[in-house]
Parts: sequence; C-alpha cells; structure tokens
Amino acid sequence: MNDATESSLQVEELVPLEFFDGYSLEELRDLIPYLEVCHYCAEDGPIFGEDLRRKGIQLILEGEVQIVKEVSDEAMIVLATCRRGDIIGEASMFDEGPHTASVRATEPTRTLAITRTAYFAMVNDAPAIAVKIANRAAQVLSDRLRQANEAVLTYAIWSRSLRNNPPPSFWRWSALSETQNLTLRDLDKECPDP
Repeated sequence: MNDATESSLQVEELVPLEFFDGYSLEELRDLIPYLEVCHYCAEDGPIFGEDLRRKGIQLILEGEVQIVKEVSDEAMIVLATCRRGDIIGEASMFDEGPHTASVRATEPTRTLAITRTAYFAMVNDAPAIAVKIANRAAQVLSDRLRQANEAVLTYAIWSRSLRNNPPPSFWRWSALSETQNLTLRDLDKECPDP
C-alpha cells in the first residue's frame, strides 16, 4: 500500500461526491489539508482488517473494495461491495475498538482518508466542517446498522423455519454425520434432496 498525500487534490474532485453535499466551495478548500489520498491494489492485503487498527474514514474516489468477514482460514463471506462515493471505516471515527470486518481492494483503488488525528485537528481548527463529517459518518453507520438488523431478522425467520420444518436432506445428513464425521459443508454434496 502506498499512502501518499497528493497536493494536486482539487476542489473539483470533491464537488460531485455525495459525501460532500451541502459543503460550500470554501469549506471544501478548507477541508483539503486534512485529507490524505491513498492508493491500494488487490495484492496489498487488507485496507482494514479485523486485527488491524487503522483508524479513520475513507471515501472511495475510484476502484472497488469488498467488505468481508473471515469465517475460517480458507473461507470468507462478502458482506458488501463498495465503489466510487462509498465510505468505509466510519465506525472507527467514534471508537478505539477493532474493526468488525476486513476491507480488501478488488482492483486498483484510490481513496480519500480522514484519519482520527486529522479529524481531531479539524475539530480544533474548523469545527463546523468537523461536525458535518461526523454527521455524515453517523448517517452511514446508522444506515449500515439498519441493514444489519434487517439481515439478522431475515436469518432468524429462515432459521426458525428450518428448525420447525427441516428439508429431508437434513435428516439424511444428520444420520450420516454421526457415522462418517461429516460437516455442514458436506450437506449438499453427500445428501442432495431427491
């Protein structure tokens, strides 16, 4: 990864981004010194990881990233794909806890970062802009929490349905698992529904 501030960042690049809706041109000019332009490639490893403590918001200027949750050494679940205009790392603006998922570039990606250090400097130097940044980060965090709640509800309904009326393959798998030491991943392979 190559984190390098680009002095050539122009206000014109910020204007079309929804994240900066409601900012005046003067506010955007005042914001530029607090922004860091970062570059990532897929082979660089995670931008954020569950074990990494990189803090601050990143706004995607170009490229694509995936938010993933690792479920084993070999497997991960893609929770979301983010592109131009999306933000990542918004929760880290508010606490020192570890990241809850990993973020990986899937193609060359350029982001604007506002680190916690830069944000707290902005709170002192330009508090009105800092409030706008915090409000937008809180809005994104709230939207993602709402989506997570909906996903949990869907999972709970699905889980209850399966518990009350499992498919016939479950019973065949259950019997086989006791004698052949099968795992859930073997369910469809060993016991397809008729």
